[in-house]
Amino acid sequence: MKYPGKFRTLLLSAALAAAGSLPLLAFDNTNILVEEAVNHIYQQRYKQAHQSLKQAYEQSPRHPGVHFNLGRLFELTGNFEEALKEYRLAASLDTSMVAARRGIARCSVELKRIKVYAAQAETPSQPSTPAPLVRYEPPPQTTSARVITQQPAQVPVQQRLPQITQTARVVTQPAAPTLPPMQPVSRVSTQDMKLPPLPFRAAAQAAKPAGEQHAETLLDSGKTDEAISALEAVLQKNPDSPRAHFLLGKALSVKGDLFASIKHLEECLRVDDKFYDAYYLLGRNYARVNLLEDAIKNYQIYYVVKPQASVALEMARIYETMGSPEKAREYYSRANSMNPGNSNLQMRLSESAGNLANDLYLRGNHAFTTNKFEEASNLFSQALETGNLIESSRRDAVRKLEVARFKIREAEEKQRPAREGFTATRGNFAGTNLQYWQLNDINFKTRFTGPITVEWRGYIARKITRHGRDFLLMIKELDRDELNTMNREQNDYRLNSHFNNQPTFLLATRRGGFPPFAREGQMITFNGTTDWKFYDIINDLGQTVRMPSFEFISAYPD
Repeated sequence: MKYPGKFRTLLLSAALAAAGSLPLLAFDNTNILVEEAVNHIYQQRYKQAHQSLKQAYEQSPRHPGVHFNLGRLFELTGNFEEALKEYRLAASLDTSMVAARRGIARCSVELKRIKVYAAQAETPSQPSTPAPLVRYEPPPQTTSARVITQQPAQVPVQQRLPQITQTARVVTQPAAPTLPPMQPVSRVSTQDMKLPPLPFRAAAQAAKPAGEQHAETLLDSGKTDEAISALEAVLQKNPDSPRAHFLLGKALSVKGDLFASIKHLEECLRVDDKFYDAYYLLGRNYARVNLLEDAIKNYQIYYVVKPQASVALEMARIYETMGSPEKAREYYSRANSMNPGNSNLQMRLSESAGNLANDLYLRGNHAFTTNKFEEASNLFSQALETGNLIESSRRDAVRKLEVARFKIREAEEKQRPAREGFTATRGNFAGTNLQYWQLNDINFKTRFTGPITVEWRGYIARKITRHGRDFLLMIKELDRDELNTMNREQNDYRLNSHFNNQPTFLLATRRGGFPPFAREGQMITFNGTTDWKFYDIINDLGQTVRMPSFEFISAYPD
């Protein structure tokens, strides 16, 4: 069978790649492996953490996060010399990594203390005392294990990953330096050997009921259906077992029956509200069924007790979905601080900062178009302070911020006469506002040498235009003193055809001077001035009615 030239070339390339002559593209999951290692370290699974970091090192030997977490691993297991080497590598690969420099300082102090004690112990004049610190040394090498007949590939020393265990070797070439064991081994004689106490986790495992332990073994081995049957049998005998409910919830979650899993996990927490692993699994299940607020609530409880980078990352993603870029950026920052050097986290942190700036910009635009200039000014200022707006949005935000500030100053200037006049009115008349019945009181009028300013709330009954001016026919909202003085039980905003049902009055301004919200049937609170002028208007019966008038200054809707 004959193939075209290009297709024949592709077949040849595939054959060479399969034979190892051409490198195939591989997926770089270094960041995922580092996150797995971080979780293992928090759970004190140091061997699994080392395996993950070893695999990550093979893929990215110059990744600062790999060396930083190796330093953490060795520091926690007492191998301060190797921890110091890894911290120094991480700090040299990423000079901005503050956590690595702190690790260098801690390990340097510990090594100095160990050397000081060793020197004191070797001095004959000093009496022997129990050691406050343990000097960690690798076990001596033995002489026969396996022989390397082929020279290993030459790798720079600073990039060579230490091994988790040390195997004695007889080599034909100079041997490469290897990692001391993570946990020191002290050799003692058989006479002094005592049985160590059972570790806490092993003791807890031994204390578990046999049914639960068997079900957990089945679940870990992938036999989910058998584990569910065993756990249901356990719960029939002991329906208040928190661990049985947790394991059953975990098994149902593996099968995808999320709501049944949530039910058992909630029951687990009802019995034991400090079963924190159930909070984590609940948060994950609630997120999978899109109950995001419940997911955040459970994640937060777990995160307070067991802060982990992966949990902070999950919470940040949920906050992004909920449309809360501020909270998303906060938890991305926390995850990044726990796992510095993770390029994936740093990218998500930058994206969340950009999303936050864009969200503030869009909210500022909405406030600007609805004439809420104070809110727009605040939002535009916050968006510009982030420094993450694209250039076109930044220029638009700067322009609109200046317009919003000008509108704010203009409104303040417009409101200034009303504020000053109203303050003067209260100062002149015993600290109270002008009341409706005082408009016709000649004794009250003579106390003032000029117009006074009032602040009233009223109902717009009609809108009238006469002689190039706009008038609002208003019905005042009477306070309790006014109702008592005018012998009324309550406010009534119905306008009769005679227009003589007090408390009616006029509010006047130039043509088009009222704000858009001042429409018939609306309640407004306004500032106005009066010098006891009266206008004659014609009512619905064609009769002339004389009414007091105010000059409009400003108003806001209710």
